[in-house]
Amino acid sequence: MADIFISFIHEDGKVAEGLKTFLRDAVDRSHKVFLSSDKWAIFAGEDWLQKIKEELASSKVVVLLLSKMSVGRPWVNFEAGGASLTNKVIIPACFGDMTISALPKPYSNLQALSLDDEDGPYYLVTSVCHHLKPSGIVRPPFSQSDPEIIALRKVLEEAARRLPEHL
Repeated sequence: MADIFISFIHEDGKVAEGLKTFLRDAVDRSHKVFLSSDKWAIFAGEDWLQKIKEELASSKVVVLLLSKMSVGRPWVNFEAGGASLTNKVIIPACFGDMTISALPKPYSNLQALSLDDEDGPYYLVTSVCHHLKPSGIVRPPFSQSDPEIIALRKVLEEAARRLPEHL
């Protein structure tokens, strides 16, 4: 079962995959990261909705990937609502065309971050680690030349280039 659950819409799947890889590499590897679209997380023949519910129930931290398109989608709101009702830590992670100041309620009540900010990925990792309470020490701020940061930035840039297609 996962400790970190990433909620996203289908159109942002590449960003979600990039974020999963980034968190897996940056946070203590004993903490599992769950994506519902990962074919190695939900196998053929399984009840996918039940699996998502189980993973959401077992998670400690829910990262919401929020763009202007995703905040209005039922699926992200459904998972965020489930996380809220079970007192999970919810981290709104803005990217692309969504800014922290533009987050609608109830997301704007939560301390959010922007993955596009220079320190956004580091703030995400330190926040996740804070809530998971890992035994290790969080590494110092990432250099912009770290491979993990470069890979995440590449995925975010690709998503930003596709934004007009979503609208």
